[in-house]
Amino acid sequence: MSPNDLHAQLRAARRAHQRAEFSLAVLLCELKSTGRYTERGHTSVESYAEAELDLTVRQTRDLVAIGRHMRELPALAAAFSDGRLSATKAREVARVATPDTDAVWTERACMSTSRMLERQVAAARRGDTPPPDPAALPASPRVTLRFDVSAADAEVIRATLARLRLQGGFGADCEDGVLLADLARNALVELEQVPPKAERFRVSIHHCPSCEDTHVGDPQAPSAPEHTDLACAECDAEMLDLTAPKPRLTHAIPPATRRKVFEQHGHRCAVPHCRNRLWLDLHHIRPRSQGGDHRAANLICLCSAHHRLIHDGALGLVLDAETQRLRFVLPTGEVLGDPPQLTIDDIATHVGQTLESRPGATGRELTRGAGLVATALDTLRALGRAVVTVDDRWFPAGAVVGA
Repeated sequence: MSPNDLHAQLRAARRAHQRAEFSLAVLLCELKSTGRYTERGHTSVESYAEAELDLTVRQTRDLVAIGRHMRELPALAAAFSDGRLSATKAREVARVATPDTDAVWTERACMSTSRMLERQVAAARRGDTPPPDPAALPASPRVTLRFDVSAADAEVIRATLARLRLQGGFGADCEDGVLLADLARNALVELEQVPPKAERFRVSIHHCPSCEDTHVGDPQAPSAPEHTDLACAECDAEMLDLTAPKPRLTHAIPPATRRKVFEQHGHRCAVPHCRNRLWLDLHHIRPRSQGGDHRAANLICLCSAHHRLIHDGALGLVLDAETQRLRFVLPTGEVLGDPPQLTIDDIATHVGQTLESRPGATGRELTRGAGLVATALDTLRALGRAVVTVDDRWFPAGAVVGA
């Protein structure tokens, strides 16, 4: 193969890759807007893409951010879908382009390197046009800070940024530098002894034991909580009995037990593909209505999103009586975290390829071996058709928890 042929094939492969990135951006944006990642047992589009598509969180967020701008930036969408722009360039253009400047920024991206485009975008504001000189590299207004910290301190920083991103109203696309700057400003406020802000929001469920009335929020304008909210609260909540002479705060689960379960699960959700370490709840493996208790062996750690999915019936929790292994099962019967199972047809293909690759095998031997394999596979298929249902012999009824 000549160098020119190889170069042409590489360019064609790169354009095909960029067209595939465009499809990913559009589809991931639709997945995030519809929330259909919960159908696969995920709590976010980032979790879905990491487990199902082998994309990093940063890649997913970049593609979703690009997908959101495709309708309002038609020139960018056309260049990206044709494979003339990479996801990196499309991300940079989407940061500054508006419908009025869409065409000029897209044209500049097509004729510039990624590095040159990043520098020009960094020096512009949304709505600005690119500089006249395509080769101009303006001084970057950004400064890079680097710190060496221990692994434990790094985990604290990551958890803090994740919590601030969720609770501070910054949005999932907010950069770490913006969050760190906000933390520094708040620290300066504390050092200057400015009065602190109000307490963080807390959900309160009011229940009257005499009339059995339950509501959420202001008693003067009550609203009935959803069944899922009540079920989650019954698993893990703080309770204050206002009818007692001296009301005191109690816990559904003792704090010592709560800490023990969190430590056992590494302060993260127990669902295999979930990496959430925020808004963690405790959930009873065997419900208290079925004889379950508050012992640590009967509790698992779940993020609030997966906790709701289980009580909504969108995710099942199955305890294997023999191995005592927990399995999270989708309504389709698929077990989350299990490796894909080979089908009988997969086995047949593998055996056939093995027979054909045997050195020195005669045609008669191959024919005879293929006939024996075909007979065995027909027998396995017949057995598979005979066992098509799951009953109490497979999973005891008392071991199935959830929906």
